[in-house]
Amino acid sequence: MKNEQINSIHVKWYELDKVFNGLNTELEHDITVQREAIPLVFVPGIMGSVLRLSGTDGNGERQDGLPNLRWNPSSSYWMWRHYSGANATFRKNMIIGSGSFNKNFLEVHNSDPVGNGFQGVSSSTYLQFLQFLQDQNWGPLRKIFEFPVFAFGYNWTDTNLNNGTLLVQRIDEIIKEAKETTGLCEKVILITHSMGGLVSRAASRLAESKILGIIHGVQPVTGSAAAYWRVKAGFEGLGPTSRVLGNSARTVTPLLGNIPGGLELLPNKYYCDNEGLKEWLVVKENDKIILSLPKNDPYNEIYRIQGTGNELKNPDRKYWGLIDPDLLDAAITSQSDDPNDPDSIDDRARWSSWDQYLEMLKKAELFHETIKEIAHPFTFTFHGTDHNSSDRVEMITESVFIEWDSYPKRGFGGYYKNSQGKKRRAILQDPDGDGDGTVPTSSASFLDDIAQQIPQPMGTNVEHEPAYKNSQVREFVIRSIVALCVKRYEDKMGKKIDT
Repeated sequence: MKNEQINSIHVKWYELDKVFNGLNTELEHDITVQREAIPLVFVPGIMGSVLRLSGTDGNGERQDGLPNLRWNPSSSYWMWRHYSGANATFRKNMIIGSGSFNKNFLEVHNSDPVGNGFQGVSSSTYLQFLQFLQDQNWGPLRKIFEFPVFAFGYNWTDTNLNNGTLLVQRIDEIIKEAKETTGLCEKVILITHSMGGLVSRAASRLAESKILGIIHGVQPVTGSAAAYWRVKAGFEGLGPTSRVLGNSARTVTPLLGNIPGGLELLPNKYYCDNEGLKEWLVVKENDKIILSLPKNDPYNEIYRIQGTGNELKNPDRKYWGLIDPDLLDAAITSQSDDPNDPDSIDDRARWSSWDQYLEMLKKAELFHETIKEIAHPFTFTFHGTDHNSSDRVEMITESVFIEWDSYPKRGFGGYYKNSQGKKRRAILQDPDGDGDGTVPTSSASFLDDIAQQIPQPMGTNVEHEPAYKNSQVREFVIRSIVALCVKRYEDKMGKKIDT
């Protein structure tokens, strides 16, 4: 009976300084202070989510012998076993299928229910950082805030407009779940890696009021010339990354050229190199610049121009065009282009592949135009420095004595005739700009002017993929979270606090 005489009252932490009226003195009052949950939602970079064939649980394989699990960066052994040295046809069938791109072909390999989402992202790259956030001692902040940690895996082959919409839906689910646990949750903090920043900015455009702030790491805000370099030449280096992700245009083009997600990493209209120049694609002959693009629009001036390894055989194409149509359809990349050969590439198949590429490029351009320079009002950024990165793409021409393969491993050499009618070869040069090895400082720091919160934007010596394993980066993330919590406190209490 005594319990029936207790009046339970739940008070939000920011209402404690308010007067309680009408309390009956004949009853006992049990006042519970509700702390506020501010979920920390981590959004990984491209290829950092684990993907499976839609409608499967990721186990076993199909009748064609391909596994239901299609991309598993959590296991270096799995990636090496399935992708190291794999040909273009296998790569395309694994990620896109035998036909054209379908956004529903793959899904994130999450558990059911999703829970914290850790299963859907690369544990080898991100798990230590996620556990670091979970184990963080928040000190006095714990008196009024809780920080549950989540990860949001996404289908990185799809356009990030769609991924941004899905992130908003996941934010709603997380807020609802946290509210059921703590009784109070209104906003999340997003922490992003690389392309995850593009996803988060797309989400912020739709649900800014549900996001307390965004912490961006090594984000290709305006794209990266590395995306162009890797389509033309494959991934840099002699290590496992190049072997797994593709070491030549023949293995990279059928994948990145057929998905909007990959094309959205290309330099957009706002991109400039580290010297602030918009013309990031440069060709030199005898130390003289003979080509510098784009003047205004990289889509029409570079990406929609059909590429080739040899203009002498394909006079309607340009060696500096992004995509060689002959490489788009993985099933025909190894066939002869001799019109007298019965196995020659069918022009209809080639043009069909090119048209599909143009549709994917259109999606990428729409994404770039939609988010433009959009950023959440409370944005924190860090970028990597001191690692050779493609802030610009440079080709140097030379005389031709022996004709080599235009698409060797980790390289490109395009053949053409100069203005004097002499045969030349344009050799793609290795990256030498400042950045994190993938994203140049110019792109990763593009939002710094609006990131005027405390702490200030940070540049530090980190490489792209392992950025969140760096102690300085982790310290920066914690300081940023604290700064956002201070803002939250001041907004709800209507007064400043001394930090």
